[in-house]
Order: sequence, then C-alpha cells, then structure tokens
Amino acid sequence: MKKISMFVLPLMVGALLFQGCKKDLTVVPGDKISSETFWESPNDARLALNGCYSIFASAWTNVYEDAKTDNAYAQHPWESNATAIAAGNINATLDAGYNGGYQTVRKTNYFLDNIDKVEMDSALQQRFIAEAKTIRAFAYFNLAWTFGPVPLIKHYSVEESDYKIAPTPEDEVIQFCLTELSDAAKDLPNSYQGGENYETGRVTKGAALSIKARIELYYEMWADAAKDAQTVMGLGYELFQINSLTKEDSVENFSKFVDFENNAAKVKFYKGVASYMQQFWKANDGNSGVILASQNLQDSDFPNSLRTYFAPANLSGWSSITPTQALVNAYWNLDGTKFNPSSREQRATNYNKGNPNNAFFNEYENRGTRFYASILFQGASWNRFQNGYVFHWTGNGSNNSKTSYNFTKLVDPKYTDQSMNAPNDFPIIRYAEILLTYAEAKNEASGPTTAVYDALDLIRERAGMPDVDRAEYNSKTKLRKLIHHERRIELAGEGQRAADIRRWEIGDEVMHNVYDLNNDVVQQRKWQDKFVKMPYPQAALDHNPNLEAAQDEKGY
Repeated sequence: MKKISMFVLPLMVGALLFQGCKKDLTVVPGDKISSETFWESPNDARLALNGCYSIFASAWTNVYEDAKTDNAYAQHPWESNATAIAAGNINATLDAGYNGGYQTVRKTNYFLDNIDKVEMDSALQQRFIAEAKTIRAFAYFNLAWTFGPVPLIKHYSVEESDYKIAPTPEDEVIQFCLTELSDAAKDLPNSYQGGENYETGRVTKGAALSIKARIELYYEMWADAAKDAQTVMGLGYELFQINSLTKEDSVENFSKFVDFENNAAKVKFYKGVASYMQQFWKANDGNSGVILASQNLQDSDFPNSLRTYFAPANLSGWSSITPTQALVNAYWNLDGTKFNPSSREQRATNYNKGNPNNAFFNEYENRGTRFYASILFQGASWNRFQNGYVFHWTGNGSNNSKTSYNFTKLVDPKYTDQSMNAPNDFPIIRYAEILLTYAEAKNEASGPTTAVYDALDLIRERAGMPDVDRAEYNSKTKLRKLIHHERRIELAGEGQRAADIRRWEIGDEVMHNVYDLNNDVVQQRKWQDKFVKMPYPQAALDHNPNLEAAQDEKGY
C-alpha cells in the first residue's frame, strides 16, 4: 500500500529553519540562515528539505478554489479571496498565491544551492535533490498557470536586484517544470518504508509523474499527458473501496430518497456511498488511492478546519464554503442519466419558504451516490455526525448556509467536537484524477477507446454507478462532455474546478449569479475573459517594476 501524505512532525521542525537557525542563537542571526554554520550533517539537509514541504501544509484550503467557481460559495470574505474572485472583483489588491509560491521557490533554491556542501550518502542526496526539484516545479507550475509569465529564478540570492527581473514567458516556465519533473522522477522511489529520511509522505515517482501529467493536461499536451498518466496507472495505485458494509455504514436511511429494485441494488448503493465518502476519513489516510496529500495532525500546528468550515451552524459549523444549486443540479441520476432540474422559480414555489411540497423533494430522489456522499440537503440525515440529525435549511442567520446546502464530503464525522482541529488528510492528487486525466487526454488525442471507457468505469463502479453507455457516448465530442462532467462530480470540493473552467474556456457559460431555495440572489457574479489569469499583487509590482508591462498585457 502506498501512503503518500504530508508528514507533519518533521515539517514543524524543518519550518523553523526558515525562521532562523536554532543551533547557536549567539552566533546565527534570528532572521536569516547561516550557510557556514548550518550545512554540516545529513540531518541538516533533511531538516532543510522538510521546510520546503510547507507548500503542502495547508492544502486543505484548496477548497476555496471551488468557491471561486460555479461549484461553491464562500460567504466570509475575510477567510480568503474566493468571495471577491467569484464576484469578479479582481485587481492587484488581492494575492492569488504569488507570494506563497515564491516563498517555496526561495526555500527550494536555497536547499538546492547548498545540498552539495553536506557529506552524505550520494544516493540519498540525489533523492533529496529530486524531492526539492519536484516541489519547486509544482510551485512554478501553479505560479505560471495562475499568473502567466513569471520571473524564473533558479538560484537563491540575498541581493534584491536578482529578483527584480522581467517575467519569463509562460511556455518557458512550463517547459522548465516538465524537464525538472522528468529528471526528478528517475531518482524518486515508488514508496517509502518509514523511518528517518524515509518518512511516508515524501514525494514519490508517482507524485512527480502525476504533477507532470496534470501540467500536460492543462496545457493540452494530450499524448504526453496520456502517456504519463498511464505510467502512473502501472505503479500499483488503486481506488479506495469498501467491500463489506458495517452496521454504521447503513445508519443513514437513504430509502426515503432512493427506490431500490432489490437488496442487491441497495447494497451496491450503500457500498458506493461508503467507498466515496470514507476515502477522506482519518481511518483511511494514506490509502492506495492517494498519490499526494497534505497530512493533518490533531492538536498541532497542522490540523484542517473543514469540520468547522463545512458544517452547518446547528452543528457548530460556520458554513464558510457551501455547495451551489448549480453543483447540486450537476449530479446525475442513479441510473446514469442526466438530471433534469426544475427552474429556479418553480423550485422556490415548491419550497414555499420552508414549507415544501412533495414536488420539491422529488429533486433529491434517485440521484447518484456521490450526491448523497457529498451534499447535505433539505431532509437529509447525518447520523454519522450526530444521531438523529436531519438537515433543515433555515435561511439567513449567523453561520447558516446562504446557498441552502452544506458539504459533507471531506468531513470526518468521528471528529465532531474538534473545532478547526480535524486530523484527516486532504488529497492533493488522487488516483481518480489520474484515471480522469488519462481518459480526457486519450480521448482528445485519439477519440473513444476501450481503455478510455475502462478508466471511467473504474471510477463509476467504485461509486456504485453504472458503466458508461458506450453506444451513447460513441464520439470524441460526446465523450468529452461526459468526461468533463465526471471530473466535476468526482473532484468536487477538492479545488480543481477553477482551473478546469479556465482551460475549457467555459467561464462565461457557468459563472452566473448564485441563488438560494427562495430564488433570492446570494451573490452576483461576473466573468471577463481576462480572468483566465490573475493579476500580480500590488506588493509584487512595487518590488519588481519589470512586471508592469505583463500586467498591462493581461488587462489589469
């Protein structure tokens, strides 16, 4: 089993290195690292590398990327910039990750420029270098994808002038990332056995190639993306799956919403819900479907806050990030057919200001398993979180959902009392993404093939859904639409929708106003073509005037 999750305790130690070396406070200044006194042992190298991993430490905040899209709404603007970005209030006053990206670049550059000073096992040193290169490439990819041209700085420097350079063209930055990842993958293992220097959670060959495949997918390098995804598919990963149900797996009464033909259909449904939902729970951290994750630890500096940010107010949550009606409508029916939603006006009439009729509840009947595993909707129970709990949206009020729905996905119901202190890992790359990457890239490169259908069927079968209808989705265009839909549903809430609507160029089609069940406007949204790239933040422009021309070209 491959466990690839962010290791935290070494990270907490390593992060201290970038606050100042603690080996001799009487010699080393508290605001900088001394290369002369630090790089003395293999352990110094390990700790410095651990500090580079801080890029993954709070990856659970990737959920805000979905709140920048038609999938979700972030109601508290002080928590993130997602509220402003979704509304189209995008300018240089916000930072969409520029400063954080370059913090990682500086850390990895510092490591790579100094690792040769340490006398250590050459193979281990080469692997450490490969880890740092993978992390740096991931940071530069995110910078280039988000901002376009960015300064490509490959070495650490204390001279400000070395950072005040013109941005490198986006395609050159991306080619640098791909080359670095290809080289790094050669020196990375498939997994780690544990112990000092071999902690599970470090980047692996699979992680490096998965990042590379994601880059190739985003930049429409179809053949390369399919090839790298297929390589990862041969490394032994598997989708997490529940093969036998426990009594606890059946505590939710889905029978009031789902018509089961027989007991076998009911068991298949419950297994599908459990398999999809429980892959994100603490008990299943590091399962064989995880390729790269941020490991969270209770009662530390590195928990996740999703239990608080996702849960409704009457479960002591803040409803910070909530599903939109558009996402709810996107989940198809249990039989694999498209869901046909009511109009906003008819739904509001059926809801009748909190006194819904039977027609209202019809919209929640016989939907796909991932809907029931992900969304808290009117009349839904959540007994795993609190026995006897049934969700009833109460409209406006402190920390109530504004969209009329809440997320259950990514929340581990075992940790109901851990306010902002949940210990379950957050996935950065899952095997399901690799299957979707392969399917999309292969379909774009050569149209429908048996291998494409098979990759999609693995995901759907795990969720207890029917296989793809190969007679219906028999062309590249038809299958493309299905793959786009499958990607949206499978990865909902994990932070990839923002990139997808930009690369698919559908922002103007999907970024509409958000409404609640009363058909009242929750958020007005607007889209402009320039939003495919974010502006450089003002602090970066002030520090490096060479960015100004590129900022103008982007239309900001």
